[in-house]
Amino acid sequence: MDLKKKALWSVLSLGIAVFTIWFVIKQSGMSLEDFGESLMNARVSWIMLSILCMFLYILFEGVSLIQIIRACGHPRHFGRGFLYSATDTYLSAITPSGTGGQPGIIFFMMKDGIPGAVITAALVINFVAFNLGLLFWAVTGILMAPGTFSSYPPLGRICIIVGFCIFIILFLVGILMLRKRELIFRIAMKLVSFLHKIKIVKNPEKYHRKLEHVMEEYKTCVDVVGGHKGMWFQACLMNILQRFVQIVVTVFAYRALGGLGSVRELFSTQCLAAIGSTCVPIPGAMGISDYLMIEGYTKLMPEEFAFQVQMLSRGISFYCCVIVSGITLVIGLLLLGRRKKK
Repeated sequence: MDLKKKALWSVLSLGIAVFTIWFVIKQSGMSLEDFGESLMNARVSWIMLSILCMFLYILFEGVSLIQIIRACGHPRHFGRGFLYSATDTYLSAITPSGTGGQPGIIFFMMKDGIPGAVITAALVINFVAFNLGLLFWAVTGILMAPGTFSSYPPLGRICIIVGFCIFIILFLVGILMLRKRELIFRIAMKLVSFLHKIKIVKNPEKYHRKLEHVMEEYKTCVDVVGGHKGMWFQACLMNILQRFVQIVVTVFAYRALGGLGSVRELFSTQCLAAIGSTCVPIPGAMGISDYLMIEGYTKLMPEEFAFQVQMLSRGISFYCCVIVSGITLVIGLLLLGRRKKK
């Protein structure tokens, strides 16, 4: 991994995070002291459930990845899966595209001796399951409370629609990579030839041979896991559960701060906020996610209380999750360095 580049993105993301938190507090009209007092009076049991869900969010993706590579004949323990997932969570949160975590997973999986073709197959399958999980809860949220979408202002509805379309496209791309491998291979070969024409690649034959070898291994892995219906079910289930525990943090934060009303509309709002926050390629969807959460919450509860719920929910489900993931990534790198010395 390019640690200098990741460090630069970390600093930039920290700056965006500080600005976002400051802006949210300014818009709410409350002070940090007011929010701190609300936290002091919050119910600890609900906050602990929120924190548990934050850890489960990381764990479920790790379980999905471990189950997939096991089906390919490369068993690894779930502790490695937690590291893979934490790496994905942290790096995705600090990169604009949200896909920066995949190179991190590749890095650690290769260090664990997993073949490149198996890694590619695992990431593609998990990618499909990930998008399916988001689409599942987006549709569920709309069905649970159909009026939630229409309650958003035009900008909010546009964000949700764009986010929904993006995930449908990504889901179809993932299916294409599994079902139309020959097409992907031909595109990759033509890309190498094009790079050779513009003088970027000097020896296209070498890359063509590598592509042929990788694609042959990739085809074998996909064919192997294609017959494991149980693995597909587990991968999809883990990704659906991963999104559920992230979304339900909002409900627990609402209860922790004393909310007593129905949570059906609140859960639906968070489902739509999760799908709509992907419409702009900002690290961690900072800003756009906060906007969609606040716009949705203020339709359901007093404005000051809505800001408090948003800050607590976002603080646990995103900021604390990124911190835990970053610490896990650092520990993983330190252990890897110690293993190299031995």
